[in-house]
Amino acid sequence: MASMEAQLEEQFDKEMASVKRPNLMIVGGTGVGKSSLINHIFGKTIAKVGTGQPVTRGCHRYEDANIPLVIFDTEGYEVTEGKPSTGNFREKIIPEIKQRKFKALDEQIHLIWYCLSVANHRVTDFDLDNLRLITGELDIPVAVVLTQCDAEPIDDEGNGETSRAFRNVLREHGIHCEVFETCANNPSHDPELKLDLEKLIAWSSASLKDDALRQSFVAAQIASLPAKRSEAMTIIMTYSGTTAASAGLNPVPMSDALLIVPQQMAMAASLAKLYGFGSMGEMAVSLLKGQILSLVGRQLAASLTKMIPVLGQIINAAVAGAITGALGLALVEVYERAVDGYLKTGKSPDWARLFSNEQFMQAFKIALGKWGNQKA
Repeated sequence: MASMEAQLEEQFDKEMASVKRPNLMIVGGTGVGKSSLINHIFGKTIAKVGTGQPVTRGCHRYEDANIPLVIFDTEGYEVTEGKPSTGNFREKIIPEIKQRKFKALDEQIHLIWYCLSVANHRVTDFDLDNLRLITGELDIPVAVVLTQCDAEPIDDEGNGETSRAFRNVLREHGIHCEVFETCANNPSHDPELKLDLEKLIAWSSASLKDDALRQSFVAAQIASLPAKRSEAMTIIMTYSGTTAASAGLNPVPMSDALLIVPQQMAMAASLAKLYGFGSMGEMAVSLLKGQILSLVGRQLAASLTKMIPVLGQIINAAVAGAITGALGLALVEVYERAVDGYLKTGKSPDWARLFSNEQFMQAFKIALGKWGNQKA
C-alpha cells in the first residue's frame, strides 16, 4: 500500500504542477476599467501584484505565480505633443504580436480583449483604426469588451442604449468581432442588467483550442461557475473513457480496484486545478492531497465492495467508466462547496469536513445514479 500511495501522491503532484498559461492581451486607454474587469474576473488585479515587465514600448506583461494566466496590457494609443496617436500601436504592438506567432505556443498571444468604456459615450477614430488593424491583420480571437455598462441608460427591453449605439458604430465601420457588455461593479446577478460577463468567459474559453490553455483560463477566472462546471464535465468524460478503455483491455476483480486509481488521482488533481485550489498555497494543497489519497486509495475501494449488486463482481469497461465518472461528479460537488465557502470567507476549505466518509460516499452513490442516467 505504501508504494501505491507514493505512486498516487506523485501522480497528484505531477498533474498539479503541469500548467500552461494562456496569454491574454487587454487593450484600452486609461480609465476604461481594465483593472476592475481583471479584478472581477480573476480575483485580483494582477497588474498591482508587481511591476509589469516591458515587452515593447506601450505594452507590459503581468503575471501572478498563483494564477494560471498571463496578461499583456497596452493602451492602444498614446499622447504625443498633446495629441493622441495610434502610431506606436501600429508600429510596435502589432509587429510584436505578429512576431510571437512564429514562437512557441506559450509565447504567442492567444486572446485579445479590446476594452471600450460606454461612460465615454463614443467610439473614437483611434479605437476604430486599432480594431481594423487587429481584426484585419491578426489571426487571433478578438472580443470588444464594453465596460462600465451599469452607468448607461437602459431601453424598454433592458438593453443598454449606449452599448447598442457602440455596436452599430462598429458594424458601420466593418468591425464584426464579438461584443460583450460588462460591469465589474454590478455583477450579472442584477436582473435589471443583461450583462455578458459569463458569455465573455464562455467565448474566451471556447476560442482556446488547446485543451491545457482552455482549462487554465477557466481555472484562472472566478466569475463563472458554469464555465468551470462545463469544463469539469469534459475532464470527467475524458478520464472515464480512459479508465474504461484500460479495464476493457484487461477486466479485473473488484478487489483489484486500485489498478484504475492512478488515473482517478490524476482526474482529482485536474479538477482541483480547474477550481483554483492550486492558488491557495502549499498547505491547503497538501491537506487536499491527503484527503484525496485517503479517499481514492482506501475508502472508495473498500466502499465499492458494498455496491457490488449495483456494479457487479468484475471491473470491466462499463464499471470502470461508471466508477470514475461518479467519482468525478462527487468531487465536483465537494469542490464547488469549497469554492463557495472560500469566496464568502476567504478561508481555506475544511477538507476533512468536506471529505467526511459518510458525506462523500452518499454524494458518490447519488453521482453513480446520475452517471448511469447520463450514459443511458
